Amino acid sequence: MSKPGRDHNHEDNHDADTMSRRILLAVITGAHGIRGAVKIKPFTERPENISAYGALSDKTGKAYEIRIERQAKDLLICRIKGINDRNAAEAAAKTQLYIDRSRLPEQPDAMYQTDMIGADIKDADGNLIGTATGFFDFGAGEMIEAALSGGRRVMLPFADNHKIMLDTDNRFIQMHIDPVWLEQPKKSDPEKSGHDTGHDTSSGQD
Repeated sequence: MSKPGRDHNHEDNHDADTMSRRILLAVITGAHGIRGAVKIKPFTERPENISAYGALSDKTGKAYEIRIERQAKDLLICRIKGINDRNAAEAAAKTQLYIDRSRLPEQPDAMYQTDMIGADIKDADGNLIGTATGFFDFGAGEMIEAALSGGRRVMLPFADNHKIMLDTDNRFIQMHIDPVWLEQPKKSDPEKSGHDTGHDTSSGQD
């Protein structure tokens, strides 16, 4: 009897469910020194809280045990178990670090970004633009990934000055959106297609 094939739809749904329960706490921005220390940008209100809830993990579920050495402006200088030299530290750059929501303290009226995944995204006039599929920060500022009505996905800046309203009850995000961010990059213009703001992410989706 032949073995059943892998259920990719089930696996994709499982991965999506797992990510929806996780909160992005920090991102590794690069190496510091030659002995394996890393620079981490925290997204917690108190930077030191990134190590207050146990080991963090990346998108694949790999655990990262972090020890904070000191704070340098808006970054933390940290050591991570298993990263002992600069090469390993550089290889970890841009890794996003998450924690399962169940490990965070419940707070009245608290809202985590994961609560808004699947929410409608509207422009300043209330027009529906798309759906929120993820929140990211690669060290240059918060971005929200939006699935547009035509199926394309783009990354939109999500800084405070772009936000108008986050309505958790009615599940929509209203924000200032530059129409340029929604334009489809021309195939003949590689410079534009690689631009961070309004970058089309559809081609990298499974």
